[in-house]
Amino acid sequence: MAPLLIFLAGPAMAWNHTQWVWSRENLPLEWWMSDYDEDSLPPGYAAEIMDVSFSNWVDDAPCAQLSHSYQGIREGYNNGAQQDYYNIVSFDDPIEQNDVSALGVTYSDFTSELAFARDGLNYYYAYNSDIVFSRNIDWGTTEDIANGVCNSEQAIEGVATHEIGHLWGLAHSCEESDVNQGQCNDSDLLEATMFWQAGPSCTLESVDLNEDDIEGITALYGPYATFDALGDTYGGVPLEVCFALTSNSELSGASWFFGDGQTSDELEPCHTYTEKGQYTVNVTISGFSDDCGEWDYTERERAMVVACENPQPAEGFEGLFTLTRSADDDDEAAGTIVYQMINQADTSVYGCIDQVQWDVFSGGELINSVSAWSPKIAFPSEGDYEVVLNLGGPGGVSAESLSVTASADTGCSAVPATAGFVGLLTGLLGVGVRRRRE
Repeated sequence: MAPLLIFLAGPAMAWNHTQWVWSRENLPLEWWMSDYDEDSLPPGYAAEIMDVSFSNWVDDAPCAQLSHSYQGIREGYNNGAQQDYYNIVSFDDPIEQNDVSALGVTYSDFTSELAFARDGLNYYYAYNSDIVFSRNIDWGTTEDIANGVCNSEQAIEGVATHEIGHLWGLAHSCEESDVNQGQCNDSDLLEATMFWQAGPSCTLESVDLNEDDIEGITALYGPYATFDALGDTYGGVPLEVCFALTSNSELSGASWFFGDGQTSDELEPCHTYTEKGQYTVNVTISGFSDDCGEWDYTERERAMVVACENPQPAEGFEGLFTLTRSADDDDEAAGTIVYQMINQADTSVYGCIDQVQWDVFSGGELINSVSAWSPKIAFPSEGDYEVVLNLGGPGGVSAESLSVTASADTGCSAVPATAGFVGLLTGLLGVGVRRRRE
């Protein structure tokens, strides 16, 4: 399928998406009417107003480059929403699918084929979408309501345009819970066609798309711009990462923010990270298209780059670990002496430690290995032991040993007699290899 087009990042509490979208291979989007004429509307008016409502999105959001095609009435069909690859509009909820509080519901089905990922969410391609208007509703024509001819009727055009927004892939600009929690105070959201609740009866509400609606639909289908790394974004410092842009429009510029205080105005720069950290990369891309003119798009990849050093003690600690005597009744009943290991490694950069192993030696012989962050370790008897903590990650490998005199006395914590860093290991987690201390 052709790549999906995305555009313009939305502000907090602005437009939302359903996470399904239509491939451009499906455009113009074909749709049908069920074999039923709504009795509160003039004959044939339902299909006419649905065509107008589809066109509201096409005409008011030209940068999204949408298109649709009415295919007529599907003869003999009046079964509500079905997974049949036909996009059907039905009135009077023929099989009573809708919630009683809803004026209309859009039922959409989507594949497992990934269209794109955005802000940590996956978007998939839709293949079927049916709109079902609810029962026992008197609908008013756009013309009658505009002329004040209304008997508590609901404006069909506003509701239809809202439901078609769902069909295209837009969720509500605000949900009822957002309003109740005081999180939706922006008039542009409250007045959007995609607001969660329709306006009062006898009003022509939200037929003209507002800025929030237009930005939301353009974010799904408008000019396409994105970026990616050409190589590894996870490794030890110094870590060089090169970036590439992809767009269906002519690009005129880019402003990069690499997350470490450094910037670039190159279209496809390479940047070297010299300090450990987890870095969010931002780029503002400028371009031009015939349908949209000049446009800007800002994309952010959170924690895209992870640059690591070899494992080190966290700030305020002198060593990678310490340990303390632990009174473990079950192990003591078995005749062992239990100590709690306390890992003090620096974890300020998530992902920079991905291998952990504790090795216990007695008289130079490996007697136990444990893979856990801060385990309890049972010593078989009183005596002298050496405990080695091995830590590894993309920045390298570190190890540290402590000499321990295990004692059955639980009245005080055991304090290691000696401590020292072990040299960088060959074959981390290699069982049975005695580590040589520096």
